[in-house]
Amino acid sequence: MPGSGSGYRARWEEHNSARQLMILRAAVELLEETPPGTRIPVQRIAERAGLAKSVVYRRFGDRDDLDRRIRSYLVDDFASVLSAKLDISHGSVEEILGRSIDTVAGWMSEHPRLHDFMRQGPTHYDDAGVDAVSSLRGRIALRAREVIGAFLASFDLDDGGLESLPLAIVTMVEGMLTQWVRDPAPGRTRPEIVADLTAYAWFMLDGAARSLGLVIDPATELRTVVERMTRGVTV
Repeated sequence: MPGSGSGYRARWEEHNSARQLMILRAAVELLEETPPGTRIPVQRIAERAGLAKSVVYRRFGDRDDLDRRIRSYLVDDFASVLSAKLDISHGSVEEILGRSIDTVAGWMSEHPRLHDFMRQGPTHYDDAGVDAVSSLRGRIALRAREVIGAFLASFDLDDGGLESLPLAIVTMVEGMLTQWVRDPAPGRTRPEIVADLTAYAWFMLDGAARSLGLVIDPATELRTVVERMTRGVTV
């Protein structure tokens, strides 16, 4: 029958994809339940996924491949969640920064074992020496640069001189939150550390904006800022 071969392949690929997702989710669940640094046997992952151990090895080349795919899954999942928080269509600069940083703080404090696992290795074979957290920082910084670039484009400005700014902010936020999460008796609550980091991130953004001749009120709705500035109205 015409198309029956391609239809079969599509169903098989969908079946494989579904099983891979089951395995990855099972591994993540076990990571959440297991003390940091403990290597979870593939047999336990297979049992949690409701599959035979041999099925896991058919989906993944070896244990190293499985671990890389788990990290890649975590990076993709978290990056998609944070990308939504970086939406500049609503909220002031303070609100956008605050909700983005709060998302990172919430995930890191609620999933410390996943964060620790991501630090233990890369997401892909061609990322030797680059752990998953570094890959995640790069993904977030790239998304942030896209957001900044779109904002500056509203005023016919180029972000060429600010290439390193997003990564600098993301690295600062992730580094400070890592220390905060690991501190057995942190001196700041989550709202307090988020407020601190929001202020620091704004200082960096404000300095960069002023270097381009832009003075922005961080408490004003960003869409309003753009509308006023494009009309030549002082914000």
